[in-house]
Amino acid sequence: MKKIINLLLISFIAACLTACWSEDIPEAGAARHQVTDLTATPGDEEVLLSWSLPEGWNPTDFIVYYTDADSETVTLRTGGEMNCTVGGLVNDTQYTFYVQAVYGKLVSNYVAAVGRPATTRFPVTDLTVDAGDSFVSLAWTKPATTVLSYTLSYYNEDTPDNVEQQTLDKDATSVTLDKLINDKNYYFSLTANYEKGASEPATAKAMPTLAIPYILDRDKAAKNQPITFSFNTEDYPTATDVKWTFPGDVVKEGTVVKYGLGTVGTQTVKLNATIDGNARSWTLEVEIREYVVYSTDWAQDGSNYNGFKGSCPVFSPDGKTVYIITFNKVAGLYAFDLATGSEKWRYIPAAKSNSYNMLTVNPVTGDIYYGTTGAGQFYAVTAEGQLKWTFTEAGSMQSCSPAVNASGTVVYISDATGNTFGIDASSGSKIWSYAAGAKGCGLLVLANELLVGTTSDAIFLNAETGAEIAKVALGCTMVDNTGFAVSNDKTLAYFGAKSGYIGAVNLTSRTIHGKLLAGGGNAAANDIYEPVVAPNGSVFAGSKSGEVFNVKGDLSAKNWEYAHTPSGAPLTNAFNFAHPCVDSENRFYITTGQASNVSYIFDANGSILDSWSYESSDTNQRQMGGNNYLDGVLYSAFIGSSSKNGIFVGKYVGGQRASSWSTHGGDICGSCCVK
Repeated sequence: MKKIINLLLISFIAACLTACWSEDIPEAGAARHQVTDLTATPGDEEVLLSWSLPEGWNPTDFIVYYTDADSETVTLRTGGEMNCTVGGLVNDTQYTFYVQAVYGKLVSNYVAAVGRPATTRFPVTDLTVDAGDSFVSLAWTKPATTVLSYTLSYYNEDTPDNVEQQTLDKDATSVTLDKLINDKNYYFSLTANYEKGASEPATAKAMPTLAIPYILDRDKAAKNQPITFSFNTEDYPTATDVKWTFPGDVVKEGTVVKYGLGTVGTQTVKLNATIDGNARSWTLEVEIREYVVYSTDWAQDGSNYNGFKGSCPVFSPDGKTVYIITFNKVAGLYAFDLATGSEKWRYIPAAKSNSYNMLTVNPVTGDIYYGTTGAGQFYAVTAEGQLKWTFTEAGSMQSCSPAVNASGTVVYISDATGNTFGIDASSGSKIWSYAAGAKGCGLLVLANELLVGTTSDAIFLNAETGAEIAKVALGCTMVDNTGFAVSNDKTLAYFGAKSGYIGAVNLTSRTIHGKLLAGGGNAAANDIYEPVVAPNGSVFAGSKSGEVFNVKGDLSAKNWEYAHTPSGAPLTNAFNFAHPCVDSENRFYITTGQASNVSYIFDANGSILDSWSYESSDTNQRQMGGNNYLDGVLYSAFIGSSSKNGIFVGKYVGGQRASSWSTHGGDICGSCCVK
């Protein structure tokens, strides 16, 4: 039966080929040996096919056919040769080639092989430029030994249609262009030429000048994110009437100007100044993107999505990198560059497991710490994305954020079974352990003491030995995985509790300060999550049942409350794991986990200053991964689901981070250390 099917297939293929091959394909008859050992070796826009036949079989010819990029069948004969180079192919496209042996008027069954041609015309990837008075120098590394020559094209901003072109020797790795016009942008394109044609171009831009007249603190920014434009007064000390003209004919005067551009894409800024009585002008460009960071690209394993839950983004000690971990089956650690918005690296553990654990960054070494729900999985990862060590004695880290002492030498963790550990930050070895008997909900380093918050108690330990100093009942149930916020005078540690309470521990007397019933609404689901302390001393928080409120710092009364009830009724899972933020002007930032992820900015009196949603039509994009805030940018992490990864996004909203405490660790690293 198999032979009959193959012969029918051959006859069908032969019939299909008559339109594009003028010769008649011999019909299949008695079995003839098909080719063996068929290989397809990719080349540049071509594939080399070769094959063999057992001794004793002597075909008169071979037929080769394949389908091209236009879905046309192309047929070749080799004249009896057992190899064939198929040219005119499209690089990076997969082709299937079929070969049949011809025996007079009979043909064998076909044999197939797959080949994907790829370019060998490698481009220059490291083109650099240097400019000076009336000249520009370019330098690069030879991309391949097969380069035949280079073509350099360039023009200046005033004459884009007047393109100059030079051919450079194959061994050239630099060129200097002189007699250029100062203070004009020149655009360069360098292609490497090969036997099969030119590579993709490498491009660059430079301005010949006596001295660069301006300095930017960044040439890439998010929409409305301010860029500092500074005139070079050192090299142009006599300059007057310095003006910057932004898109929309917005003019700002002065040698130093801060301005945010509201349109995405390449934006042109004109600089004008009078130097020694002569009017001069320059053109500069900046790149504007929608968000500081935006990504949905997360590793998955056996699931249709990944996102963020119970975590919170934190920053490197220099504030130039933001870190976040995914939660669903692959607890991947991701680092994003805040200048460019691009992913710097990702660390994916070999052991796959969920994570409901907040990140902590060592403010001294820059190492990143986090745990997973799997037993024995707590990681230290370097700032370069390499695993430093794994701690294997803890249970599930579906618990509070790790903490780091002020010197960066000891890491503290508390797992879901209530075991607390002091770990050597350099080696990952255990220094001490303490069994609290209840889940760890928050850690706080207080010089030589460590405060451990469990669901029921506040426990003060000696930070060096783990010995218990004091243990007091909270008087309410602390909410899981939430941590402590600290009063501005560093005497009280606030925490969120179940049944609508905010509580506080007195850090001086090691006693319970008290609690305040702050939340109402749906009492059955009214957990209070992650308080944050404002510069004015009041405390903000949100509840699982959809309320946002502000209370007095001594917990004597509630100042105001706002109910997020888009459907007219209290919600569940509204502000849980929201990790809200506050700025230097007592403005409060929070995002809901329900009703299209609405982000709010409140003023100190409870008025809504702004609100927005990301992908508002997708109800699966709910926040359960927390906010953080730095340099006017609000970073938010969403859970995703239903075949759609969660979003991690940084949006410029203005303002400055407050120096007061939030439950994600006090400082930008989330170190949970009172310094």
